[in-house]
Amino acid sequence: MADPFVTEIDIDAPVEEVFRHLTESSAMVDWMGQHATLDPAPGGRFEIDVNGIPIRGSYLEVEAPHRVVVSWGAAGNEVLPPGSSRVEFTLTATAAGTRLRLVHADLPDEEVAKHGIGWGHFLARLAAAASGAGAGPDAWATG
Repeated sequence: MADPFVTEIDIDAPVEEVFRHLTESSAMVDWMGQHATLDPAPGGRFEIDVNGIPIRGSYLEVEAPHRVVVSWGAAGNEVLPPGSSRVEFTLTATAAGTRLRLVHADLPDEEVAKHGIGWGHFLARLAAAASGAGAGPDAWATG
């Protein structure tokens, strides 16, 4: 396994609004995916269809409004099967809004680079959606 992928982004929105975009299905698809089934409680479903990739896992920890931890993987992917990695979102209030720190752990070596690119793309969309500017259509979306 590779070292965890870690990144941070500042978002011009209150912590509660960013948290909502991690726990409500309709808010999730504003920035990532075309369909989401979310049950934000420990053991609850975390399922997002992202541009033809069925991400499947569960909520591991939910500490409103500052922390969300989910298991993560893709249905049909032998290298990164459902629930095989762990994504931790930590939200900290700042003078301008929220600092989001993301740690994606337990990624196979061959998955780190593409997940780094993906998180860069989607966290920028999260910042736009949570701030009220709107993320707009996802240029990566298929069909």
